[in-house]
Amino acid sequence: MQKFSTRLISLRKEHGMTQKDLAQLIQKKRSTVSGYETEGKEPDLETVCFLASHFDVSTDYLLGYSGERNHVEQVFCNDHVNFERHFKSLPAELRPIVSKCFDDFYLLLNRDMQLSRPERLRIYQELLHTLQSLRADIRKLIESSGGSITDPVVLSDLMALQSQLKNEVSALLDKLMQADMEVAFSIKKDTGGSAMVSSRSSAG
Repeated sequence: MQKFSTRLISLRKEHGMTQKDLAQLIQKKRSTVSGYETEGKEPDLETVCFLASHFDVSTDYLLGYSGERNHVEQVFCNDHVNFERHFKSLPAELRPIVSKCFDDFYLLLNRDMQLSRPERLRIYQELLHTLQSLRADIRKLIESSGGSITDPVVLSDLMALQSQLKNEVSALLDKLMQADMEVAFSIKKDTGGSAMVSSRSSAG
């Protein structure tokens, strides 16, 4: 459990917590936390799961079985091999389309990453997740229908999912516009403040 001890200490400090803070969080004595970190004491499964959830890491990472913090990172870091294989197997005329999708997505995220704008990055994440999950539901419904999408029940369900997708995407685009407006007002306010300071300095 040496790796667990090391990971726990690192995560606790990363979150600015003392052993006492962590003990209060998991409703145990500080000496218990100290035991986890220095004496090789093993936590129960419920505590491991709680800690992993609180620190937003996988249980495998917390216990030292994986170097990736969570499963999202594993997909992000490791699936590029499969993706590259699928990309190379595409007909030549389709590869530029996929490349352009990635270029546009990169440009969309890059500036907000550079400027550390969490509100817009979260909306992008939510938007992509909504597209992915609801499109998956639509695809599953079509596949499970065996191609009988003219069936009134199947068609009604498809239209309901499509309507849900439109509404949720529209709402997220509105949120994105609101975030843009807030950033614009913030820039204007900062610029106005700087101008006032500059004006006063010149007058002095």
